[in-house]
Amino acid sequence: MKYVLLFLFLGFFNTQAQSYLDYYFKANNINGAIVIYNENKDEWLFSTEVEPFSNTPAAAHFHLWQALVGLEEKVFKIDVKEKLMWDGVKRSFFDERKPEWNADTNLIDAIKNKNDWYFDRLQNYLPQESYLSNIKKSTFFKEIKNNELQYFWNYAALTNPNSMILFLKELKEGKLPFNKQSQQFVYNQLLKDEKLAIHTATTNYLGKRIDWTVGVYLKQSKPIYFSLRTYTSLETTELDDYERRKNLIISQIFDVLNY
Repeated sequence: MKYVLLFLFLGFFNTQAQSYLDYYFKANNINGAIVIYNENKDEWLFSTEVEPFSNTPAAAHFHLWQALVGLEEKVFKIDVKEKLMWDGVKRSFFDERKPEWNADTNLIDAIKNKNDWYFDRLQNYLPQESYLSNIKKSTFFKEIKNNELQYFWNYAALTNPNSMILFLKELKEGKLPFNKQSQQFVYNQLLKDEKLAIHTATTNYLGKRIDWTVGVYLKQSKPIYFSLRTYTSLETTELDDYERRKNLIISQIFDVLNY
């Protein structure tokens, strides 16, 4: 009952907050939304009511889970000298060439470069039962439409901001069902500095390019977790300073919330 009452209270608060949070997207000519969990106040905020539980492809965010599975099953190694061999095939991502994928690769670089072929190798090394339960039918996803496609996490395996924030929280706290050292290693790959951890993912879905940033802000005594997801029609040209505008939105919203 406690959580029901808390949800109803925050629901009222968030309804009041939506208009001014959404303003920063409109002011920067960006179509998108933000979800925030402030652990200092045990408070959820979001700029639109549908955003927290709206599912889109997990895309490269699933690499974080795959990294944990690979480390748990001893397929991947933390050692930077431990690399998987590139097969010589030059690959692209939605028609965008990926020259950084064209090399033997270790886990650190695979996470950094969002290297799909590296993580797809799990199907070659994991026992069939493990691959089925941990990857193809992973609990990381909220909805799986088709897991038979290569790199299916980019197209047909979906999750949402609420789930991603809870995943990040458990990763940071070492509470996922994996070795704590592995969780710390994966989390460390997201750190930009001592106050910010970030992971980004991009995909095309239902006629839109979706850019999805999740992160942990560490300036206050307890973490602030956030998800920023933006949507651009595939029929329009992306703004030249799109990345700058996205970062500005986060900065402006955090400033107005006194983070």
